[in-house]
Amino acid sequence: MDVEYLKKNVSDALAEGLKEVVEKRPSDPVEFLAYWLIKYRQNQLDNQKELEEEEKIKQEILEIEREEERKRKIQEEIQRLEKAREEARKKEEAELAATIQEARITNADLFDKKEEEKVEVTLSPIIIGDGDEEERDDDDQSRGSSRSVADSRDGEERPSTVDKESEIDPEASKNNTTTIIY
Repeated sequence: MDVEYLKKNVSDALAEGLKEVVEKRPSDPVEFLAYWLIKYRQNQLDNQKELEEEEKIKQEILEIEREEERKRKIQEEIQRLEKAREEARKKEEAELAATIQEARITNADLFDKKEEEKVEVTLSPIIIGDGDEEERDDDDQSRGSSRSVADSRDGEERPSTVDKESEIDPEASKNNTTTIIY
């Protein structure tokens, strides 16, 4: 067991040290070997620190690369969202413009239809009474109104009095009252 321990931990260092003693042939080989082993150990620790530092630097570089990749992805996502937002805004503007245009067309159509349907109508009184022509003639003359209403569509004149009051207002004929309708 002790031999295994020495092989594992000391043999390489001791073999290299003895090789140096043989090559250099110092006057005090034990002291030379002792200093050489101390220097060997110091070099091993320095190499280990260098390896650790290199590994740490590699890890930092990897972390920086990951961070840059993450930033790049975030930037791409921001650009994608801005593009989608811009497309949505353009689509919304187009829909709004189409709606406005449709409303203008609809309003114009309604205005045109309304203009087509406009009929100039002059109001003149229509007298509904008991059928006594003389009283109506006197009333018409005193009011200065005519007894006919011009129909604006075909230019025909129609009488403004109704002979059959019962068809329009049966109560008016019973009470012998006169009703003027404008």
